[in-house]
Amino acid sequence: MTKMSRTKFIRLVTVTYLLLGSAWILLSDRLLELFADKDTLLRASTWKGALFVLATSALLFFALRAVPDARTGSLLERMAVGAGPPRRHGWLPWLFAVAITLVVLGVRQTFAGVIDGRPVMILFVLPVTLSALLGGLLPGLLATLLATLGLGLFALEPSGSLEIASRVERFQLFCFVLTGLALSLIIEQLKRVREGLGFHRRLLDSLVAGTSDALFVKDREGRYLLANQATADFVGRPLDTLIGSSDAQLFSPEASALIARNDHEVIAGGHTRTFDEHVATAAGRRLVFSVSKGPLLDENGAVSGLFGIARDITARKQTELAQQEAAAVFESSYEGIMILDRARRIVRVNPAFVRITGYSADEALGRPPRWLDAAGSGDSEPADAPWQALQERGFWSGEVWSRRKGGERYAQLLSLSAVRDADGTVQQYVGLFSDISQLKNHQAELDRVANYDPLTGTPNRRLLADRLEQAIARSARSGKSLAVCMLDLDGFRQINEQYGHAGGDALLKAVAGNLRHVLRAEDTLARLSGDEFALLLADIDSPEDCANILSRVLAAIATPVKVAGRPMRTSASIGVSLYPDDNVDGDTLLRHADQAMFMAKEAGKNCYHLFDPDSHRKAQGHRLYLEQLRLALESDEFVLHYQPKVDLADGRVLGVEALVRWQDPGRGLVAPGEFLPYVASVEQLERALGEWVLDNALAQLDHWLESGLQLDMSVNISAQHLMHGDFVERLDSLLARYPAVPRQCLELEILETAAIADMPQAIAVMQRCGRLGVRFALDDFGTGYSSLTYLRKLPVDTLKIDQSFVRDMLVDPDDRAIVDGVIRLASAFNRRVIAEGVETLEHGEALQRLGCRLVQGYGIARPMAAEQLPTWLEQWRTQAPWRRLAVSS
Repeated sequence: MTKMSRTKFIRLVTVTYLLLGSAWILLSDRLLELFADKDTLLRASTWKGALFVLATSALLFFALRAVPDARTGSLLERMAVGAGPPRRHGWLPWLFAVAITLVVLGVRQTFAGVIDGRPVMILFVLPVTLSALLGGLLPGLLATLLATLGLGLFALEPSGSLEIASRVERFQLFCFVLTGLALSLIIEQLKRVREGLGFHRRLLDSLVAGTSDALFVKDREGRYLLANQATADFVGRPLDTLIGSSDAQLFSPEASALIARNDHEVIAGGHTRTFDEHVATAAGRRLVFSVSKGPLLDENGAVSGLFGIARDITARKQTELAQQEAAAVFESSYEGIMILDRARRIVRVNPAFVRITGYSADEALGRPPRWLDAAGSGDSEPADAPWQALQERGFWSGEVWSRRKGGERYAQLLSLSAVRDADGTVQQYVGLFSDISQLKNHQAELDRVANYDPLTGTPNRRLLADRLEQAIARSARSGKSLAVCMLDLDGFRQINEQYGHAGGDALLKAVAGNLRHVLRAEDTLARLSGDEFALLLADIDSPEDCANILSRVLAAIATPVKVAGRPMRTSASIGVSLYPDDNVDGDTLLRHADQAMFMAKEAGKNCYHLFDPDSHRKAQGHRLYLEQLRLALESDEFVLHYQPKVDLADGRVLGVEALVRWQDPGRGLVAPGEFLPYVASVEQLERALGEWVLDNALAQLDHWLESGLQLDMSVNISAQHLMHGDFVERLDSLLARYPAVPRQCLELEILETAAIADMPQAIAVMQRCGRLGVRFALDDFGTGYSSLTYLRKLPVDTLKIDQSFVRDMLVDPDDRAIVDGVIRLASAFNRRVIAEGVETLEHGEALQRLGCRLVQGYGIARPMAAEQLPTWLEQWRTQAPWRRLAVSS
């Protein structure tokens, strides 16, 4: 019964009673007027009162019976009555009862002529009713008492007589008292019932609102009639929109169909059932509910719907699923699993544990895991390390060694975890392990393949590098030296060609075996490739110790070994780099030892050679200088200077010699004597610079021709450049680039030593160049001591007397004789001759007397830039001393 229905019920009962009482009094009074006899009237009046009491009692009975919660003696009623909110009216209901009764009495007395007779009793029912409604039973009884006194004293007879005369009037007062008492009791009881219902309603609302479970009521069609906020939260809909909705509107078709089937079972069976229902919320979450559903009966006992209580058990289901999965993993895992108690005793194992260890579950339970006695990565870690790690970090993992039940030793990969309670106290340990014996064997095989030479079984380059790094660190700590040696067998190629690869392999294995016998335990022998071995000699106290070991090594290699059934001797060249004398990293030590090994081969083989850091630094400086020269060529830092050549007979300038200079941005102009020896050591760089000189010299000739200046140009060409296979083609290409330059204006100067190194090839190349129109001059003639036969065959046009002879010819008769001989030889072979190094006028006079007219040197002019040459030409014509020499000739 809802709150609104209870209020209407109370009003209905009250109004019914008022109408019934009023109608009874009025109709019964009219009925009594029909009786004239006084005794008959008295009896009728008595029966009227008795019937009124019976009617009011019946009304009270049916009113109380209509309230289902107000069962007499029930615990809920006593709770409702006793636990209902306390009345805090105080004296107000009592005052109201007195006041309203006096007001009604005053109204009666005021309108005594209008309100008379029996209707006055209806008027006095009003204060009784209002007092009982306001204050309950006792204020209602007080109003009844006061109204009775008022009726007895004043109301029945308006005369105000204090005496109640007749029995009829006394009976009427008695009936009024009963009526007031019944009315007060009815109202009091109805008030208590209402308060109890309100309490029950509040109690129910608190339970419904306070529970985290979903509570709901649905009709037979599945529409929600009642639901709490938890239901709305689970569904993901506002509560007001949930009422009246069906499951088909709230859930997916699959979920709503499942719910409908369950609802039908409950409604059809009429019994409470519990189901697990899977639903998807509006937010997309998939939840599982445990739902208890029961039939909802109407007043006739028919099922009008159902009620339900749903609890979210998603987390519980997930936990159960996780436990099931964990149990399945535990039983079917290929890895062994054991659970230990706090005392480190085994309490549970899985089948894989039995399979791996050979111990049955009964044999393992209650025993400590014995393999942890030697736990650790290898055997180096303390036995209590896993347990200490478990206490500190809650986890440990590593490789351990154990024994199976049969005594076989095997490797395990073991992980231990500590299981703690909410307080952090360890409750159990879980161990997970696998048999990694095959993996360890495979790793060992991989290590052998990766770190050892398959032929000789010695360490390879990779393992050598690792040991070398460790040896360097150990040497730095101990202060002792170490030696890195590169060893190469002498003549191994010929042995391989003579006996085949099988014979060569047999020799390598035999040599490796002999070397193992003479090396110390701390030394390392490694095969790097082919017949190349490396030795790492650690912890050397003195150079003498290293020399003694190397002597034994050479002797061991010289020991005869049998190859293809025949005894064979061999030797080796060894390069040695000492650390920390050579204070570099491991790779550099190996490279330095390799360089020293080549020095040992050059020294005659079958010996060892120590790497010299000073010589290395010089070689490194040489490489750096060459790199600077390459960059200079790429950056166009080279320039050409030109030194004039003149004819002393008439003072004419016949041509110039192009001389290369290096314009270093940092150092300025670098003399050719400093950088040309470096250039000559690298053929590729020498050819590149030679082509650059040819190209720029021809470009300058072309420029001078355009400006009206025609001169011959001589360019120095190295022997390597000249003898290169494509020299003639490259020269032809350069000449074609400057078609305005007459080809006979270009003269190539080659050293006499270069010409006689490979005379036939030199002659062939020079002849091909001659067919291009290019002339040749033999530079530094007299230093190579070439035979007259080759001189006659060489296609050269000019012989250049080396400046070393010309410079000292004035003081050294031998040099003067050489100069005279060269001049006569050139005349005999019909070659032009030109003297270099003319520094003074006296040199010119002496040469002219010997018959040499063509000269060049500092006495004539120093090499100069191209833009300075026109000015020098103007000045040369005015130089009196040389002009006088020309006139005197």
